Amino acid sequence: AFERDYIKTQTYKKFKAGERETEVICLTLEEFVKLYEHKFKAKRHDRVRDFFVFGCSTGLRFSDLISLEASHVQGDFIVKNIQKTQENHMIPLNKYSKEILNKYKDTVYETLPKVSHQKFNKYLKECCKEAGIDTPVTITRFSGGKRKHSTYPKHELITSHAARKTFATLSLLMGMPERVVRNITGHKKEENFK
Repeated sequence: AFERDYIKTQTYKKFKAGERETEVICLTLEEFVKLYEHKFKAKRHDRVRDFFVFGCSTGLRFSDLISLEASHVQGDFIVKNIQKTQENHMIPLNKYSKEILNKYKDTVYETLPKVSHQKFNKYLKECCKEAGIDTPVTITRFSGGKRKHSTYPKHELITSHAARKTFATLSLLMGMPERVVRNITGHKKEENFK
């Protein structure tokens, strides 16, 4: 707009918005195991849970999980060009991710079942509710400089991005070095990872 002379002054450059810490919504180890072991009534919930647990086990973004192919699985690793960074990453497979890959091997869903992002988030909330992931979580937001607190059951706040956060949090809690976790998730900058 400035280059096209729509704006004559640059006073907007003086505006600064303070960054505030946001809550990290992720599963605890107990919640992760509870979700993984839950027997769902609906098949779609079973498939969405598997997709989410695979994300929690590998740290891959939703876009990378959707585009995952059998050729990316090489032994005990996923070797894949990550969409956001456009770099190849080697992601180790653990017992959960291996079991999920084996479950869908030679099926119509191989490598993972596919679902749209919107449906995925909707069904994931239903999965977490059915599995009893309902710890109260308080969210703090600011509006007009005033602090506003809202409390929700955790299942209402879980989205696809919680898989990466769960992966990073649980990996660090289990003693994996931060640089290794960052290398797997593809975070270049420490501040973004934090």
